[in-house]
Amino acid sequence: MKSKNALTPLLIGAVGIAAGLVLAWYRLNETPQGLKLATGGLLALYLLWVLSEFRITAGESKKDSGDDRWTCEAYALARLLTVATALSVDSVWSTPGAWLLLGGAMFAGGIILRAFAIRTLGRSYSHRVRKPEAETIISDGPYRFLRHPAYSGMLLAHVGFVLLFFSWPLMLVFTAIFLPVLVRRILLEEQYLVQILPAYEAFANGRARLVPGIW
Repeated sequence: MKSKNALTPLLIGAVGIAAGLVLAWYRLNETPQGLKLATGGLLALYLLWVLSEFRITAGESKKDSGDDRWTCEAYALARLLTVATALSVDSVWSTPGAWLLLGGAMFAGGIILRAFAIRTLGRSYSHRVRKPEAETIISDGPYRFLRHPAYSGMLLAHVGFVLLFFSWPLMLVFTAIFLPVLVRRILLEEQYLVQILPAYEAFANGRARLVPGIW
């Protein structure tokens, strides 16, 4: 039976894109001249990233979401709040520096890692916690080293994003909202996968969740 919340992530995504465009315009107008080009390029890349995954969200709007327990909605809102804070609060940076190269590399690297992980999973990938269409354990590509490389990519990209737009309110939102929501989602997903895929526990025991040697 389809859950009543099936369309919610799609609505959050649509509202987020619209709000993001407005806030991006505001941020560009407030950005120091020496950072306008880099900021504009970064925001354009983020928008393209969101749009590239929006089709996945749209395709899942008619599928059951009962096993997800609203974690997809919480995840989407936490991401939206992080981006909105970054674009509406003044950054501590006013001139280019090493932070620009480091943050940009982390942001781009995270997007690439996430795209690689999604491509590796193929039709088994979902924005929802649900029974995968292909009931096999994928251990190729980045899944040779990590249980959740798509989440690792999401995390790395947003660490870079926070660095690029760094402010203390943004840091607070990222650590107090984004990270706990991400951790809760991962733990729920693992609990579900252990129940439906007997081989998943052995797969998980040999790999870190997000960062080798840390968690």
